[in-house]
Amino acid sequence: MNFKGIEEKVIKFRDERLWRKYHTPKNLAISLAIELGELLEHFQWETNDEIFEKIQNKEVQEKIEEEMADIIIYLVILAHELGIDLDKAVEEKLKKNEEKYPVKEIRIEEIVKELGGEIIEPKGEVKSVKQVVKLLGVQPDQIIKSLVFIVNESEPILVIVDGKSKASIEKLKKVFGNVRMAKAKEVEMITGYKVGEVPPVGVPIRTIMDEKVLGKEFVIGGGGRIDRLSKLSPKKILEFQKAELLDIAE
Repeated sequence: MNFKGIEEKVIKFRDERLWRKYHTPKNLAISLAIELGELLEHFQWETNDEIFEKIQNKEVQEKIEEEMADIIIYLVILAHELGIDLDKAVEEKLKKNEEKYPVKEIRIEEIVKELGGEIIEPKGEVKSVKQVVKLLGVQPDQIIKSLVFIVNESEPILVIVDGKSKASIEKLKKVFGNVRMAKAKEVEMITGYKVGEVPPVGVPIRTIMDEKVLGKEFVIGGGGRIDRLSKLSPKKILEFQKAELLDIAE
């Protein structure tokens, strides 16, 4: 970011014309609001498709560019008059936003919403199938476990089985060869989530779903945090993860 460079040019332009006397914080804030209004006029009553079509017109695009430039100019002058370092302010705000909206949690929320599911936030941590059954009143086979295995000590795979079943090492070996369950540190390194947090979607590794899971109307799985769950159609999970449907449960 380089608001400082813009500020130097804008303030030099202003001071050469002796306009500083007009640039009180109140006047600058009002001017900023007016310029925002003028930008909005270009979008008023238009659909998104109409806006994108309209901006293909070079004259319209130039007008919008000018309004946006005016907004930045007034903002930079206002920051200058108030002694605010915009570069620092933006960096600090981005850091706060990263802490407030952790990427791994927000990303899973958005994926689940896009797939027509929902995020469930029971009170407290959820570490077992029994806890989910008790909290939500669902059957164990409506719950899914997202487990990470390592194939031939090199390829991670995500294995999805229902809450009544275990992933069969023998069945997995018949398909993939040498297979073992990933260690807790490996799970976090591979997926970004700790054991018990791993969601059934949004994990970019080869995914295997047990055949029995697909028959359910909905399933409850990990939600990206130990105190969150996701409710999804198994068909949507299968499609989104491009998962392979196999008999791998015991």
